[in-house]
Amino acid sequence: MQQLGNTKQASTLLYLPTPPTVDAKKPLDYASLCELNGNHWRKILIILAKLQCPNEDWRSYRDQQLLQQREAIIFGDQLLPGKQLHIVAGKASWERLGLDPEQFIPLEESNRLLQQGNIILTPYPDYRQFPNHLIKQLRSIIHTSR
Repeated sequence: MQQLGNTKQASTLLYLPTPPTVDAKKPLDYASLCELNGNHWRKILIILAKLQCPNEDWRSYRDQQLLQQREAIIFGDQLLPGKQLHIVAGKASWERLGLDPEQFIPLEESNRLLQQGNIILTPYPDYRQFPNHLIKQLRSIIHTSR
């Protein structure tokens, strides 16, 4: 199973269908991942930083702390065991992990955030599918669960 970040330390695990290109010679940080993977991964990492940042300064968090201890990104066929918050992003990830959205409880009116225990199903982290109002709602849930 491929992953980004330290899954043993992370309190939040984000599940995505496809891993980015990673250069083992470069640090695992925002700048390196964006340089190798372009705008698509820039958007994913910005949304993750907005969700995880303990305050409103998500840019500093993104540049200095993202994927260092609070969160990890998983690319696999099963949920990792543990009490962490599992955020499963996008229908492809839900299906890959065998999760049925009908078994989850909606957290907001549009039914785009669904929860069952410590698992939350979300849209894919792209601005069109995951706009700022959904980011704010999920951010509140994440910070309440810590």
